[in-house]
Amino acid sequence: MSNYSKRKGIIVSLIISFILLVSILFILKQLEEKSKKEIHSSFVLKTSQSSLEKDEKEDIKVNEISNSSWKIFISKINLEAPILEGTSQEILKQAVGHFESTNKWNGNVALAAHNRGYPSHFFQELKRLEIGDSIIYQTEQGKRTYHVTWKGYIKETDFSYLKETKENILTLITCVENVPEYRLCVQAQEIKI
Repeated sequence: MSNYSKRKGIIVSLIISFILLVSILFILKQLEEKSKKEIHSSFVLKTSQSSLEKDEKEDIKVNEISNSSWKIFISKINLEAPILEGTSQEILKQAVGHFESTNKWNGNVALAAHNRGYPSHFFQELKRLEIGDSIIYQTEQGKRTYHVTWKGYIKETDFSYLKETKENILTLITCVENVPEYRLCVQAQEIKI
């Protein structure tokens, strides 16, 4: 009988230990979920605040862009687009980008823009340009008219078309659809009026 009592005591102890273990695991799981919810709420709040700040900054950028006198006009492809300094993805999402290594007014002025796949794809119709087509480039320094003199495909690693020139040249660069290793390049020379 004493062996039976011992076994019964061990079984009861095991059952109680099991119930305690399950209870502890349940409580820990509840605490973990509560902690995750608090972290998630905090993250959502910070993200919302960050998003509002970002929206405010973007509104300021949009106002700066729309009030800017730095633009490009190509009537053949119905293009009137703002220009911003730089060619980062952030810039190209909202404007035509200016290659910072080139001059903004004299010599070779080089610009880039997306041609598809983004909300702003200002150079989508650049492929329609032909030799002799007009391009108007405007900055706070004035307005210049250029005529297309060359159009071709260049390797994405070919930066020779960004070289400084004595003549006033406008260089426009965009991606080639479905051919990521090449770029469409259009060059135009200033027409003295």
